[in-house]
Formats: sequence, C-alpha cells, structure tokens
Amino acid sequence: MAVYTPQTRFHPEIALTNLSDMTSGAHIMYITSNKDTYITNAASFIKAGLLLEQKVVLVDQKKIWPLIIKKLEENGLEKEKINQIHFIDSEEVYFRSENLPLASIIETISGSIPDYFFNKDITMRFWGKAPSLFKQDKIIDNLLQYENEVDEYIRDYQNYAVCAYDGTELSASNYIHLKNAHPYVMTDTEFALSNAYTKEIKPPSPVRNGKYEETIANLQLAQTYYSRLVEDMLDAVFITSNNIIMYANKAATKLLETEDLVGKSAYEIMEPDFLEKYLEKEELIWGGEIATPYEMELITSQGKVVEVEILAYPFLFEDLSSTIIIIARDIRVRKENQQLQIKNEKLGIAGQLAASIAHEIRNPLTAIKGFLKLAYQGAMKLKDIYPILDIEINRIETIASELMFLGKPAKSEIKEINIGKILLDVYTLMQSQANLDNVVINLDTYDNDLHALCNVDQMKQVFINLVKNAIEAMENGGIINMEAKLDGKWIVVTINDNGKGIPDDIKNKLGEPFYTTKEKGTGLGLVICYNIIAEHKGEIDFISEDGVGTTFTIRLPLANK
Repeated sequence: MAVYTPQTRFHPEIALTNLSDMTSGAHIMYITSNKDTYITNAASFIKAGLLLEQKVVLVDQKKIWPLIIKKLEENGLEKEKINQIHFIDSEEVYFRSENLPLASIIETISGSIPDYFFNKDITMRFWGKAPSLFKQDKIIDNLLQYENEVDEYIRDYQNYAVCAYDGTELSASNYIHLKNAHPYVMTDTEFALSNAYTKEIKPPSPVRNGKYEETIANLQLAQTYYSRLVEDMLDAVFITSNNIIMYANKAATKLLETEDLVGKSAYEIMEPDFLEKYLEKEELIWGGEIATPYEMELITSQGKVVEVEILAYPFLFEDLSSTIIIIARDIRVRKENQQLQIKNEKLGIAGQLAASIAHEIRNPLTAIKGFLKLAYQGAMKLKDIYPILDIEINRIETIASELMFLGKPAKSEIKEINIGKILLDVYTLMQSQANLDNVVINLDTYDNDLHALCNVDQMKQVFINLVKNAIEAMENGGIINMEAKLDGKWIVVTINDNGKGIPDDIKNKLGEPFYTTKEKGTGLGLVICYNIIAEHKGEIDFISEDGVGTTFTIRLPLANK
C-alpha cells in the first residue's frame, strides 16, 4: 500500500479510489474552483464507496445531484448501485439550523440518515459541499467547531468524509484554520497530507481492522484476476504515460516481436504516416470524446509493418498521470478475408453477367460471320467490309478485356487515374445487361480533371456493383444516370435510377454483411463497396424514395490537392 507523507502528492482520482490505504478513515478538506472537476472527483469518491459495498451519503444542492448521477452512469455504474446513495439537500442542512455543530445537523437530517450512522461495523462515505457559507457573518467559528466535531467522528468511527468548499470564497486565514481540522487537503488537481494537522492518526479498531483486511484481500484477489485477464488477452494492450510505454502484455510483445517495449516512446512503434492521426485522436480523447476504433500500422522490432485496429482511452494506472490504455487488434487476417470477399464478389458478378455478355458478343460475331461469308462468295469486297469488321472486333475486345478484370485477384497498386475513364469503361461493360433489361444508361462527365489516387480494379467493382443494383431495381426497365464532376477538392460521382426505391424500414440495414433483399444475394456487395471507398479515404451515401428511385453519391479526394 502507498505511504502518505507531507511530501507525497497524488492526483485526486487516484487518491479518492484508494482510500483503503488510510486505515483510520479520512477527513478530507477539498478546495475546488472548477465545476467539471468537482463533479468528476465526487463521482470517483462515490463510485469507489459503492463498489466496496460502503454506505454513501451525498450532501449537495439538488441541482448538482443529476450532474453527479450522469457522471456515475458514464463511468459504467449500474442504476441499482446509484439508487443506494442517500441524497441530502445541502440548503436544508446548512441553512435551517441556526448554528453548525454536528449534533444540530444530525438532528436536522435525522429523518434522512438510517441507524447505521453510528454503527462502527459499517463503513460510510460522506461527500458534502456547503453552499456559499462564507457570505454569512461570523460563520467561521461555528464552521470550525463543526469540522472539529466531524473530525472526531471520523477518528472514532473510521469513516471517510470529504468537506468541499468554494475556493473563490475562502480567505487565506480561513483556509489555514480549516487545515487544522483536516488531516488531508485536496484541490482539483492534487491530494496530500495537511501540514497543519497535529493530531495523531489512530489505528483502526480490531473489528474494523478485520473488515479492512478482508476488503483489501478481496481487492488484491480481484486485481490479480484482472491483471491475469489483461496479460492473457489475445489483443495487444499497451499502457502509456506521457506517451512512454509503461506496460505491454504478452500479446503486445508477440505482435511487435520484442520483449523490450517498456520505457520506449509509443511513437517509436507507430508507422510515421499514421502518427499524425494518432496525435489527433489523442487530443480528442483528452477532450472527453468517446473512444472509437480506428486503423493504424505498427512497426515490429524486425521492421515489419502490422495492420491493427486501435482503441485508446484515458486510464488510471498506479500513481501516473496522463495515462492512456491502448488496445491493438491484429487485422491482417481480416484484411485477407476482405480481399477474398472482393475476389468472390467479382466472380459472382462475372457469373451473373455471363448471359448478357454472351448475347452482346454474339451480335458482332454474327455480323462478322455474315460479312465474311458475303466476301467469300464474292458479293462484297474485303476492303469495303473491313471498317465494319474492325469496329465489331474492337467491341468484342473491349467487352472481353473489361470482363477479364473481374476474375483477377485484386491488386494493391494505387495510382493516379481519371475517374471519368473508369466510368466510361463501366458504362461500356454494363451496356449489354442494360439492353437485356430494357434499361438506358446515360453518362456525363462535366470535367476533364477528375484524377484520383485509387486502385483501378477496386474502383471499377464499386461502380459495377452500384450500376448492377440499379438495373435490378428497375424490373420493367428505366433510366440510369451516371455523373462525375468536381466539387472543390473532391470528385463527386452520382449513380441515379428511377427504380422502386428502398423502403424506409430497411435503409439503416443496407451495408450490413449478409443482409439483402435479393433472393440469391449475399449482402456483401454493398459492404465491399463501403470498405473500398473507405480505404480510398472517400465517402459513400445514398438517398432513396420508395417508388421513386435511388441515388448513390461517392466522394473521392482529388489527386495532388
């Protein structure tokens, strides 16, 4: 356990959750000047007491109660536990009595505090804040008498009490007087022993000592279980303080192929291109934003790059400040599975397009065969039919080459390409299926400079999936409009149809794996589209009206911008 000396300094959240070190109880004077920090510290003190099965009394203004309850809920405390708190209105306690001696206050609140108020076998925690007491004349004498009586009560019953005061109202002389009645002094950012408290801190009674030993033993056992759980987690866990790694579990050392992690800067294990993103997330974490997972690349001791998914949030670790716990999940297998899904989806599309492609190829083949037969019979000269044959053969070649990429493994190559050219290729490929289904496809590209950094095959697959879905949404034929244009630093592609639209009750489910409205669909098509666009640092969304049609909008970053 920690040893408290006048030189020892702790952060309040750490001290208030480890009061079992103070085996003779704790009477704490809290001088606060920040409302949010006050709420946080009150919640830490109260939560620790409830989790230790102690009786908790909160004396504060009614308007403050909901703020502390909200903070307790954010800290994961169940409503059943919160309901065990005894709430007392500080306005009634401090202003209904003519003076402040403890006996008078107990009489005032006798209906609110159960019989265990004076039961030495039960541990209690009190959190109280006096509202604007120092605005009353001659209050300090009564206040000091009250605090001394509270201190005697704490010493006798070895409970815990925090007496909070507004630092803006407290004069230097009153502050010094109050320190005489409190063995512990706390501010919004610091917890320490009072250098003005002269009484000896009594050891705990035999009855209470047994309970403390039992509580501490249970806490130590729970800490062992939790430590073992973290150590044996399959995900890598790092704990950093001021961005220095203070702890790494077995999965972390295995992931980064080294036992020598503690003491290193967290920045050393991060791929430089992702460091800026981590720093942005770290700033948001300290700003109170809810942690969300994001992808990052880490560097092993052998120089290998490992793709991981990161979850980071503030954490209390021993006596350290500015502490963050980082959980890193290896997603290399997941990435491989995604690539396999993309390949399978391509093969599925190729199979579904086979009939329409065969029909589209058969037409120019029939024309070629007919003209060659006429030339063979002497009815036409070869030089007259050559331009026609060249056009038809080029059309077959274009369709075949566009079809071939569907069966190829996805390449990871990223290069600058004109999105308008990709749309034109997709337009050509999908014409055959559109003709079979009595659908007209229109293509408009408003700008020539539509260059983006992308994987050509993957981007084609996105557009093919969306056009294919649009065709299937128009059972009796219709029109599809494909457009691409510049919008500042973005390339905006829209694919619009006048099909049956998407019902409101399923809009939120689109993009979920294996959810589909098609009889033979897998539901993976849109999932893959969303993943591909996200990997290209783009955005994809849609608007749809039932019975009117659907418009998908894709935004991609313009290259070199």
